[in-house]
Amino acid sequence: MQNLRICTMNKKSQLDAIILAEVLRLQRWAGGEHVPADRIFGLMNGFESVVDQESESFGISRDTQDKVENLLEDVEYGTQSTDGMAIKDRLRRDHVAESDAGRVMQLCRLQSRFVDSVNAIANGVGSVFAYITRRRQPEQNWFGSLHYIELVDCTEGVRKKLHAVFAPAIPRVGEYVTPENGPAMRVVGVDHVVASQGDDESVVHNILIPHVLLEMDDNDEVASNE
Repeated sequence: MQNLRICTMNKKSQLDAIILAEVLRLQRWAGGEHVPADRIFGLMNGFESVVDQESESFGISRDTQDKVENLLEDVEYGTQSTDGMAIKDRLRRDHVAESDAGRVMQLCRLQSRFVDSVNAIANGVGSVFAYITRRRQPEQNWFGSLHYIELVDCTEGVRKKLHAVFAPAIPRVGEYVTPENGPAMRVVGVDHVVASQGDDESVVHNILIPHVLLEMDDNDEVASNE
């Protein structure tokens, strides 16, 4: 009979995993899919393999950080090639994992240190670190929870879409919104329009998009004609 591995997680480890899952669920709700759903599911349901992976992947030693920053310093002084294979060889000699090196480089960019060196490595021939400069980090992108809404001009009795925007709240009737080009317009109504999202026909999500209906006030219209 095959031996079964007994789960060794204690109650504190299980509670920590659930708390982390709840935090990650909020991050995914507010910031999009940069937090993988399987990570949240595995933590929430106490998968030992997922919890172990979290603990193994967490933490970069001062020694590892120093080695990567020494590499960046050598790039800065022109003594280290930024060619992808040259960087790989350097990290291999220093016993630094590429994933850890990438995190140190991201930290340096957030701290405005070695920015030119990190960019040179990311843009080097055959670089595996190109992702560092292609996307902004969640720490830089945080605007809080936002609603996707569309502004629609109804002044002439025909709905004309103006802008699609993100806003912290949906404007209420009677409030004023100033489009990118033009005077302030009064909110006269809010419609919610159903739209389908998803490339896979088997996984289509129907979402409600608020359409904020705007009209130019008579006084504003007269002023604009003058």
